[in-house]
Amino acid sequence: MPPHSVTEPERQRGRKARTAAILFIACACGWFVMELEILGARVLAPYFGSAVYVVFGSVIGVFLLSLSAGYMLGGWLSGKPASRWALGVGLMAAGGWLCGMPFFIEPVCEGIFETGMGEKWGSLLASLVLFGVPTVLLGTVSPMAVRWLTSSASHSGLNAGLVLACSTVASFAGCVVTAFYLVLLSVRRTICASGAVLIVLGGIIVLAAALRRRGSERAEERDQVLAPVPGVGGDPGREEP
Repeated sequence: MPPHSVTEPERQRGRKARTAAILFIACACGWFVMELEILGARVLAPYFGSAVYVVFGSVIGVFLLSLSAGYMLGGWLSGKPASRWALGVGLMAAGGWLCGMPFFIEPVCEGIFETGMGEKWGSLLASLVLFGVPTVLLGTVSPMAVRWLTSSASHSGLNAGLVLACSTVASFAGCVVTAFYLVLLSVRRTICASGAVLIVLGGIIVLAAALRRRGSERAEERDQVLAPVPGVGGDPGREEP
């Protein structure tokens, strides 16, 4: 057996590990979306209050709109050759945004409040400025995960359901943990810690994409070396015309 050949059990283990990694990424992003949504209401409360139109109208509305944009962007990126690299960079960018958010919450909210837009439209604009970008980037994960898990059209529905179910369960867990425990801690430190986790996760994805690309290049080089050369290796007793 050639040293570079892979047995069927090894392929099965590789596919299971790949599936687990993709679902973990989807779950992590589902957690952070819900965590940020709940903490977002706490962030805006000192400036615009905690009325229904702030929590339900502004924060939840902006997250729904941003997720829809992220789903579209993720679906478009999923068919690109560099989709893994794009996802890793996107998560790192979202993490960087969250790490920097505690430093521009006050100037953004105070600046919008001083324009006289009022609590309703002011909270909506503040939500869009603060949470729109990271939520769009996190929303790209689910369609990419479905695309990477799907090898045939017959499995697309099952894979989509699996990704959405796991991501939603993780969102539920993030909702409960954040609402029951994390809100009791420093909101700004929690946001920074979440951003740091996203940066690390995105960096791992970028590194894995680079290693995967390097492995593909080496495999192509090996195939070119092992490919038969025309006119060589034929019947030694037969001369070429």
